[in-house]
Amino acid sequence: MKNTSSKNLFLTIAVIATLIAVGVHAYLFQHFYVVKFGTDPGASICNLNATFNCDTVASSSFAKFLGIPVAMWGLATNLILLFLLCVTRWNLVQDREKTSRYAFALSGLVVLGSVIMGVISATAMSSYCLFCMAAYALSLVTFFGAWKGASDLTTSNLIEDIKDIFVTEKWILGSAIAIPVIAFLVNFMYTESKGFNDLERLAQERIASWMSFPEQKFDVEKGLVLQKGTELPIMTIVEFADFFCPHCKHAAPPIHSFVKDHTDVKLVFKPFPLDPACNKAMQGAGGDGIRCGLAVAVFCAEKLAKKGWDAHDFIFDKQETLFNLHSLDKSLEQVATSTGLSKDDLNKCAKDPVMTEMIAAMAKEGADAQIQGTPTVFVNGRLLSGGQDKSTLETVYKSLKK
Repeated sequence: MKNTSSKNLFLTIAVIATLIAVGVHAYLFQHFYVVKFGTDPGASICNLNATFNCDTVASSSFAKFLGIPVAMWGLATNLILLFLLCVTRWNLVQDREKTSRYAFALSGLVVLGSVIMGVISATAMSSYCLFCMAAYALSLVTFFGAWKGASDLTTSNLIEDIKDIFVTEKWILGSAIAIPVIAFLVNFMYTESKGFNDLERLAQERIASWMSFPEQKFDVEKGLVLQKGTELPIMTIVEFADFFCPHCKHAAPPIHSFVKDHTDVKLVFKPFPLDPACNKAMQGAGGDGIRCGLAVAVFCAEKLAKKGWDAHDFIFDKQETLFNLHSLDKSLEQVATSTGLSKDDLNKCAKDPVMTEMIAAMAKEGADAQIQGTPTVFVNGRLLSGGQDKSTLETVYKSLKK
């Protein structure tokens, strides 16, 4: 291999970038299931705001391919790429030059995958995943290192190399086959070890329970409404939530992602503040009015500028920060800044007793339906246990489409 020292340097860079990429994909793989099944109440380090939010991306329909998280496909591919780069860098193969070109070719496929996912993220999703973007950047670094570290890199050589995969270099073919094998096996073992397959079966049990519950009557015209289509919805989700409830925060991304995936699904968000200041069902519990005030702020943002969902997302994103402020005035100031609303207009609206009465009326709907906590989800008027899980919502949706 010509200019061995220089090529080794670039191959080392590629190895390091690929190692980091393996770690990034491992995190994203694990995070996919955290979001899908809500197994971790903590905040993701990848969630900055509504725009840069890994939870939203992980909940999208693009996060899986052939039933396997896209992150696992990336992990498996990068593991094989790491193997090829290492045996090339440390000269552990008979034909180092040819192996360097195989590593380059595979790194090119990884870049292609990154470009495809990047385009999907930019055009079909409303949020971006910082860790995904890091993986895309790392794939470019790896590609550059593999390119500069490859020897005799010509089109004719690459064509001959591809032919040799089926003749003299069948170990490369085996390495390629190992990618889907690794992806399926690791995914299966992980889901089995975590009991996620049992949760899939639980979704079926939840459907049976949902169908047996009595139908509640909700005013679906009152609340914060989200529907991507204009047709009559076959599935109407009514969600009761409290803005300082951690579980409600983690329920939002999968529910919203599900709704955005189906144009015939409608979401109606109704606040159920765990505060007696606006929720008579909480009489006897302590309260400072902040939860009620935040609920009012969201509907004021909707009334003033159709930015209710922006305020909703901001409050959940900054839940811990706002909770620690212990001040409604300071919280409203941050909501106004984040949504671009006038602070004076928002404060004036928040003090309007009509708005507080509207929140109280929606909370009463939840109390009349005898909800036991937040978040609580109803589908077509019936209580759906585990309704914050996207897999459960998908199962209900499929049953309604039959």
